[in-house]
Amino acid sequence: MVLLVTNQSGKERKVRAFVGIVMIILAVSIDSPSIVVFGLLAAAGALLFNAISGNCYFYRILGYSTCPVSDSY
Repeated sequence: MVLLVTNQSGKERKVRAFVGIVMIILAVSIDSPSIVVFGLLAAAGALLFNAISGNCYFYRILGYSTCPVSDSY
């Protein structure tokens, strides 16, 4: 069983990275530490991991993929 399978397209990975960075900026701009800040940082970390690795475990559980199919065989 392969642990990291690429199942996201490049466009989706860019969108996830952008949203993750925006969430980090938003979390840093909030003055007092709260559950909202920690939630934003946790969600941003998950989105950035997905963007870097190209792997989404929810997609994998559902058997869904936005990665284009290659006709190499």
